[in-house]
Amino acid sequence: MFSMDFIHSIRFRLLASLFVLLGLSISVSMYGIWVFERDRYMVIAQSEATKAGQTIEKALRSAMLQNNRAAIQKSVDDIHAIVKPSVISILSYKNKVEISSDKSMLGRSFDRDTNASCTGCHITRGVPPKRSEIFLETEAGPVLRNVIKIPNGPECYGCHSPEQQNCGILLYDVLFTDTIEMLHTVLVRMALTGLISFVFLILVLSFIIQRYVHRPVNQLMEGFIHVGQGDFNYWVDVNTKGEFQEMADLFNVMGHAIQRSFAKIKEKNWETTSLYAFVQQLSRAIEWTRLRRLITELLQETFKTREVVVFLSREKQEQMVFEVSWRQTDDPRYHHRDYALQVEADDLPFGTFLDWEKWRNGELTDINFSSNDTRAVLPLVSKNISLGLVCLQREAAQPFSGAEKQLVFAIREQLAIALANARLYRLAITDGLTELYTRRYCETAMRKLREASELNPEKGFCVLMLDIDHFKQVNDTHGHQVGDEVLIQLADLIRASIRQDDVACRYGGEEFIMLISGNLKVGRESALRLRRVIENHLFISSTAPPLRNTVSIGVASFPLHGKTCTEVIGAADQALYEAKEQGRNRVVCFEDESGIPANVNTSPENGDS
Repeated sequence: MFSMDFIHSIRFRLLASLFVLLGLSISVSMYGIWVFERDRYMVIAQSEATKAGQTIEKALRSAMLQNNRAAIQKSVDDIHAIVKPSVISILSYKNKVEISSDKSMLGRSFDRDTNASCTGCHITRGVPPKRSEIFLETEAGPVLRNVIKIPNGPECYGCHSPEQQNCGILLYDVLFTDTIEMLHTVLVRMALTGLISFVFLILVLSFIIQRYVHRPVNQLMEGFIHVGQGDFNYWVDVNTKGEFQEMADLFNVMGHAIQRSFAKIKEKNWETTSLYAFVQQLSRAIEWTRLRRLITELLQETFKTREVVVFLSREKQEQMVFEVSWRQTDDPRYHHRDYALQVEADDLPFGTFLDWEKWRNGELTDINFSSNDTRAVLPLVSKNISLGLVCLQREAAQPFSGAEKQLVFAIREQLAIALANARLYRLAITDGLTELYTRRYCETAMRKLREASELNPEKGFCVLMLDIDHFKQVNDTHGHQVGDEVLIQLADLIRASIRQDDVACRYGGEEFIMLISGNLKVGRESALRLRRVIENHLFISSTAPPLRNTVSIGVASFPLHGKTCTEVIGAADQALYEAKEQGRNRVVCFEDESGIPANVNTSPENGDS
């Protein structure tokens, strides 16, 4: 009939408790009223009956003084006709009924010691009774019998002896059937009234509980369910006053407080996760060139920027050089430029020039966000050493949030640390004059390329060994300072001619090695391009007239021309020797597996095709 959820609900428990309490209260009240009113009514009825009996006795006294039996009987009958239903009887002093309104009572004797209707009052022989009325159960129904003594007096001495105390006894029997029925009717009506009142109260209380208890509790429970499911914006409106309204207000405040706390935790978790992922990716690179590109890509990926520009400063031959890298969402390419002077940077993304100028002038020392929070400028400093500048530009509809700003501050520290470490590592693995990688790093890079090629045979690489033609004459004629300037400019040409992932090293003196990813064809094309660039370049010196220099290049491929790094370098060195023997200023590839020289005749006279 009722579900377990309803039975265990607060509404059912309140209604059941109130039902029991109201039922008990109404029952106890009705019982008390019934008992009190019944006894009170019986006492009143008894008193009225006694008074009526005494009145009757007074009314009959004149007839009895005349000793006229017929007159007495007529008076009894007349009175009986008025006070029906009742029975009026007169007993002689011998306890025998002489006159009665009930003819069946005539001649009946009453023994007060043995008659059941008398022993109720005459309990102890010789002791006068304490009451003069008694209730009797008869065939006609309950009867109240009033026993009224007819005292003997001087006016009675004519018929009765003076020694007698009483001339007789008047029995006045009042039938209480109608009274009892009336009381029963009152009881039934009280019960019906109580039942109707009880049902009405239950309905009223049910409405009150439903309106002011059950519905607010359900609304609060609904709010808890929504909050438990993560809907912290759910608003509870109980539309009532008092404690439930206060509870709803506190619940709404609590929900919004939880939402704010959860948002902060979520932002902090996002910040921690993003920072961890960023640092983890950043820690995989310590080489300057790779780290420079990785920083640009990670910043664009982490902050979903429209544009990322990274300025890195370094000293080169007592001159400040700026390495600028940038990426834009509408251009998939990665851009990199080296600028010796700021005025040369006319191809930078729009808006970065002013930030760069402020940073160089020392006006930017801390992170700065634009007024609409769509642009962030991050000066990178480590141990009071300025390392660079990062510019992040987002779309107008995507400003930096509070959590993202916190992440920017945290990432700036990690960038500064990574760049400082990479800077030290760069000093350790690069040549001090040309800033190309050292011979030791070349051997390390070749081992990595060989291991990658062994895992994936399609990923081979080529070794380009380059030597400046007649470089000794430059030193002998113009001095070592001019020779150093030629080496520096040659290194710049090499860096500009190879790809970002290729490796250029100064192998010793005027010899250089380039590690080019790809097959022999790719290596040969890179060598030819580099030879042309150097041949067409005019080397400028501060102490000598402009010079032109050429180079000879030997090319070997792994694993085509050697199974180890030493074998491949030896093959490239032999190809370089062959280029020198053939007249210099040319590219020669080591012989293939058939022993036939491959592309050995690549001099300018024969073309570079």
